[in-house]
Formats: sequence, structure tokens, C-alpha cells
Amino acid sequence: MTTAMREDSHHIEMEDISAFPLERSHDCADWEPVEHEEINTLLDNLPEERVKMFLGVLRSGSFPKLEGVYYRIRPRNRNYT
Repeated sequence: MTTAMREDSHHIEMEDISAFPLERSHDCADWEPVEHEEINTLLDNLPEERVKMFLGVLRSGSFPKLEGVYYRIRPRNRNYT
């Protein structure tokens, strides 16, 4: 399922993460896959500036934290932790 790119209140596109497989973790040690639909539901309930920050941090390769859970783009090398 393809998700639409998010736009801010000025109709400017935010960072797009739809092409990347995502993972989540409570401790940054054990990662599990997470669906985009679940993340989109979480983001729908946040202020626009927090959504922009979350997407930007995620796209930069860092691990943003949302509601006590870390998220990341799954690395191509599965042995990466």
C-alpha cells in the first residue's frame, strides 16, 4: 500500500519515508518491523512541527523517539545494530 506524502499547512511536502522499511525498539538493541500505517496513525495525532522533526531525524539516519519508542529506517545490512 502506498501512502500519500505528507504536506504541512502551507502545502509543502515533508520528508518522505514511504519507500523505506521501518523498525522500532524500546532499547535500541532489539528491533522489530513496523508498518507505515501504524506510524502514520501516531503522526496524525502530533503537532505539525513535531511531525517535521520526527521525519527529518528519521531520514537523517538517527533514531527519533516517539511515545517511548525509538524508530529507524531498517539498515540494508541486517547485522547492523
